[in-house]
Amino acid sequence: MKIKNIGISLVVKSLWDSPTFNTWLSYSTKALSLFAVLPLILKNFTDGEVALWYLFATIIALQGLADMGFKITFIRLISFAMGGAVDIDVYKDNVQKSNGIPNWFLVGKIYSMMKSIYAWLTLLFLVLLLTIGTWAMVRPIALVEEQRLAWISWSVIVVVSCLKFYGTIYANYLEGLNKIALVRRWEALTSTGSILTSMLVLLTFKSLLALVIANQIWVIVNFVRDLKLSHSVEDGAFKKLEFSHTFDKKFFLKVWGPAWRSGLSGFMSNGLASITSVLYAQFGSASNIASYLLALRLMAQVKEISMAPFYSKIPLFSRLRSQGAIKELIAQSQRGMFLSNLVFVVGAIMIGLFGSRLLSFIGSDVQFIDMKLWILLTIAYFVHRFGAMHIQLYTTTNHIISHIADGVSGVIFILVTLFLIPRVDLYAIPIGMLAGYLGFYSWYAAYNSLKSINTSFLKFEVKGSFLPLLILAFFIVFELIFTQS
Repeated sequence: MKIKNIGISLVVKSLWDSPTFNTWLSYSTKALSLFAVLPLILKNFTDGEVALWYLFATIIALQGLADMGFKITFIRLISFAMGGAVDIDVYKDNVQKSNGIPNWFLVGKIYSMMKSIYAWLTLLFLVLLLTIGTWAMVRPIALVEEQRLAWISWSVIVVVSCLKFYGTIYANYLEGLNKIALVRRWEALTSTGSILTSMLVLLTFKSLLALVIANQIWVIVNFVRDLKLSHSVEDGAFKKLEFSHTFDKKFFLKVWGPAWRSGLSGFMSNGLASITSVLYAQFGSASNIASYLLALRLMAQVKEISMAPFYSKIPLFSRLRSQGAIKELIAQSQRGMFLSNLVFVVGAIMIGLFGSRLLSFIGSDVQFIDMKLWILLTIAYFVHRFGAMHIQLYTTTNHIISHIADGVSGVIFILVTLFLIPRVDLYAIPIGMLAGYLGFYSWYAAYNSLKSINTSFLKFEVKGSFLPLLILAFFIVFELIFTQS
């Protein structure tokens, strides 16, 4: 019995300290909103209000454009410093360039630069929300009855979103220190609180403004949470960091080099897809906008959950790269990609099979999108996830190529979408995505990633993507041949 209890304790401790498990825990609690909050939103709100709610979420997600690639860059650089790096460097030759002992002086230097940059970025973000964001809200808000309350909701989102944006410095610090498990555990708790509060508000007030206020209060709670955690981890090392009060232009240029490339990459991938949704909201009907934005939200939720096994390990990948541990890097990344691909495929299939039935069951006026459109979106997002994970694996070298991958594929996406949208309407968007991802993004990312770790495509992907791809293919054949006939 004693041995059994020790074994159980070890398993519990392993899960407690696991970045992947805790990331899944965090994302899973967020996903509960699909089953607890979403039905109430669809049942109590009109098509116009549903469309506006998800347009709010889309606009908020665009803060990644104002981030300009600094988030992922600072996380990676802090990971390098925690691995013992003596300076910001490029790790393309797979030679050990660190001693494994955390370089707190470099961490302090990086944090000082991060704080200065995010002060200016927050100001830029505020300007974007007040100008372009407000312009994007004019027509969607005109489609709802309580327009005054809708504008108040938007004002609340603008103020709190800027606070959240600046608070990214604390999240970056924690993730750079590889405190993924700790952060995700707290995220699970605050996400649960947010969901319960949203349900209570929807059952009591049935008001869009009340729902917005309830959600934004928890955004403030998250800001305070990251602030407190960053000051307490590593025995309060944050308080002992040597902060620089002068702007180091030479050091900034070392940060800016990989950051702007990552920023351009984000704009040409996720940014273009989100902007396309915002633009569609300017001319589509309220019902079509609601259906499409709901589908994108569901797909984004599946994508977010599927990211856990791979993205929770990125700080570890960066550390392994800096230490020249390439065999372990290959094994860890293969495992992460396989689980990520598998979770995405299974999640997308389940929503495709039961999405329409669930909406009918809860009595929603919003309809699920056509299955063929859902399949196209699933394929497009799968191909993008494949390329994105390889981009992230290569980015651990600190040599950024994502701006090339996303730049070329983004141009292809724009051209194909603009050409097809008058002919096939919404289908043009996933078709344009696929044209860009298959035409350049995915193979370019995989080629550079696999070359950097000296392995072949087949040897790597047989453990990374083959089985999930096979499952997705079976689903598509079943739907298109047997169900649609």
